[in-house]
Amino acid sequence: MAIQQHKHCLVCEKAIPADQKFCSDRCEDIFEGRRKKARRTQILFYGIFAVIFGWFLIMAFLGPGGG
Repeated sequence: MAIQQHKHCLVCEKAIPADQKFCSDRCEDIFEGRRKKARRTQILFYGIFAVIFGWFLIMAFLGPGGG
């Protein structure tokens, strides 16, 4: 008995045909929402990093006296 070629839904892990990524439109919407949220979080992280890095650069050029 051979196992039929299949994949699993990226959201709910249900078995689906090998040429699909999601079992339903709902799972696809959930995945897209998670992807957008992760992208926003990544942009926020890099933004905060840039501000902190910029602050340290400014402080390094101003020196310990601040001016």
